[in-house]
Amino acid sequence: MVLQACILFTAGAAAQTQGKGSEPNRRIGISGGMGVSYFNATDIVDRVNGTGITTERADDFVAAAEFFGAVTYPLSADWALKLEYAYLITSYNVQTIFPGSEFSVTVHMPMLIAHYILVDKGVYNVKAGAGLGYHYGSYVERYGTAGATFTGSGVGAKLDLEANTAFGESFYAYIGGDLRFDFIGSLKPEDNANAGVGITPGLGFFSIGAKLGFTFYL
Repeated sequence: MVLQACILFTAGAAAQTQGKGSEPNRRIGISGGMGVSYFNATDIVDRVNGTGITTERADDFVAAAEFFGAVTYPLSADWALKLEYAYLITSYNVQTIFPGSEFSVTVHMPMLIAHYILVDKGVYNVKAGAGLGYHYGSYVERYGTAGATFTGSGVGAKLDLEANTAFGESFYAYIGGDLRFDFIGSLKPEDNANAGVGITPGLGFFSIGAKLGFTFYL
């Protein structure tokens, strides 16, 4: 009897969820998670290689961790607006003549994204869109007793693909992918007397990334 009751309950819950899926999902969504990006910043690579202390060349592309949070507001059955904040961090692991040297990049990336809803079956949805934002970045290098910190800001853009699949009525798994193009110009040293050596870098970059997280629909 207990087994039969469990089977009937599971079947009823599945039928109820499928019924909800027949209607477009027009609820506010709150998302969060993390991902990995393949990151390329040409000026930063040139800066690292131009310090004169490296014993090998820095890679053009490095892995970057990205943490994000977002709020999505439905505009219609076909369009939604997403306000996103993402924090990216990466470093260049190269051998130098000074043990413990550090070359790292961090970028704060708020962005407003317009999404077109490709599929919305209630129990899952797929969206694609593009966005713009004004971003703030820094580059830090430390070697021996010397080093420098550079900061700057500029416009960033991205192409965004997002999919959500239901764990329940309001709780969804988030899967995403994006292409980023950032146009942060020449960075300024926080301390001109401690700007280190080499060229003054910019922080324009390109990245391609994948993300996992959760979405809660209100």
